Amino acid sequence: MSPFLIINKKSIILNFMNNRKKGIIILTSTGMSVDSVRQVVVKYFVVLSFKSVAIVTTAAEGKDNNKYSKLAEAQFKELGFSVVDFVDIANDLRADFSKYNVIYVCGGNTFRLLKYAREAHFKETIEKLLDRGGVYIGVSAGSIILAPTIQIAASVDPEPNEIGISDLTGLNLIDFEIHPHYEPIQDAELSFYQKVTKNKVIGISNSQALIISNSGQEVVE
Repeated sequence: MSPFLIINKKSIILNFMNNRKKGIIILTSTGMSVDSVRQVVVKYFVVLSFKSVAIVTTAAEGKDNNKYSKLAEAQFKELGFSVVDFVDIANDLRADFSKYNVIYVCGGNTFRLLKYAREAHFKETIEKLLDRGGVYIGVSAGSIILAPTIQIAASVDPEPNEIGISDLTGLNLIDFEIHPHYEPIQDAELSFYQKVTKNKVIGISNSQALIISNSGQEVVE
């Protein structure tokens, strides 16, 4: 058995987030691109008093012109969101997220995203979102940064640290490390990495999502 955890509907995963949080964290590799994921994610939008989303494009190549950023915009508009805004925290460190009840963080370069997430005090932004019952959706890098560290992005199928940061401490909103885009061919790398990190490592494939609330978790696949 692998020392890291590949999630499935029988996985036992506990104590992800502070119980005082009322909101939802959704960790994905590809956002709402997979029908099974989208169908489940949508049910968390039904209870929102208004539908307003910030699509954070900081990690994405091309920012709001990235094809995946544009896809997310189209998906939210199709779902009836009245406000769908692109936000780049690299250019707007003081961006006001208080009017949004969904924050969708695009994938891309994890190191760049973490650098500007720190500078923009994005952890506090996410905590406030969850406190008011909002939904955080992370896509790839947007999932990785919530962990205690993003070291996995430098160690397993490594990304270029194009921004040159040396402190890889993550936002620490979850107590495990996430490896998106998991494929079985990465098992050896993940097994080795699990031996050198103190955190649990969880792999999610492109067709999975992990949904976390204060009452437990749900695996979508």
